[in-house]
Amino acid sequence: MPKLVFHAIDPEYAPDDKTALVSELQNSGFLGSEWLKPKSISGERYLIGENFLKQITFMGCAPAIELAPRETNPESTEFCHIQIEAVTAKMKFVRGSDHLISRCPHCRQRHVNWKILPDNLIYQCDKCAEEVHLADYDWRHTAGIARFFISLHGIYPEEAIPTPGLLQHLEKISGKKWSYFYIK
Repeated sequence: MPKLVFHAIDPEYAPDDKTALVSELQNSGFLGSEWLKPKSISGERYLIGENFLKQITFMGCAPAIELAPRETNPESTEFCHIQIEAVTAKMKFVRGSDHLISRCPHCRQRHVNWKILPDNLIYQCDKCAEEVHLADYDWRHTAGIARFFISLHGIYPEEAIPTPGLLQHLEKISGKKWSYFYIK
């Protein structure tokens, strides 16, 4: 299932109080109530909130986005909803596709051959020889590195983008700047 994934730019960030973060996102109207999902579906998931469409900009003239669960198929996750991911002990590199393109933060040269990623997430640029943490690379919204993610399910790559106001609100409640990427 495609999704738009949010993460703090600081890959070590994890919320001190996930419940407070959820409450703030509900107060802003981005998150709605918790989805009373079937037991077969894991994770902490929420319906969209009343101000969701003011915080996400949809591209194109008529995107076909389902905004509520299907009554005829309650097991389906194929509708627009938000998952608050579990915090992990270590940073995770999450790729949105097999075709990753990035730029070295030092020499700005493009890197396109990301078949194998280093376990320690430190990469020595094959163009300028600088060692850099992969979190510092510009992944052009194709990947992210973090301990904590917020996933917006049901959004195809570049079908929607967060408004600056949503990213600013995430920064306000977390104290960290945020970015996003797409998963096909």
